[in-house]
Amino acid sequence: MEEQRRKMEVIIDGRVYTLAGNESEEYMQRIASYVNGKIQEIKEIPSYKKLNKEYQSILLALNISDDLYKTKEVVAMMKEEYDRKDKEIFEKNQEILTEKMRLETSKKLVEEYRNKINELQKRIIELETGIR
Repeated sequence: MEEQRRKMEVIIDGRVYTLAGNESEEYMQRIASYVNGKIQEIKEIPSYKKLNKEYQSILLALNISDDLYKTKEVVAMMKEEYDRKDKEIFEKNQEILTEKMRLETSKKLVEEYRNKINELQKRIIELETGIR
């Protein structure tokens, strides 16, 4: 099923732009708001206004790229942490299974020994009554 292409107007740095894409309007608005916020943020740098438009655009791109790469690093660290925890959980589950098997084996042995004790007690009674 092909997604419907959407168009919407957004305001970035006081100007109206038309965005088109397959994403939801809410998503496109959030992206536009993010870019607008970054522009406002770098406009607070004292030397920003002295730069020509090309350098201003490059500064904006560098700031957005910085955010992207920092976010990617955080995601990578979280993935490593998730993988480590997942491995720990797997190992703990293996330990639990091993202990459950040990417990079952022990229960079977206890039952076997009980049966053996019962047989021996019966044999003792038979021998004692046979002696009298």
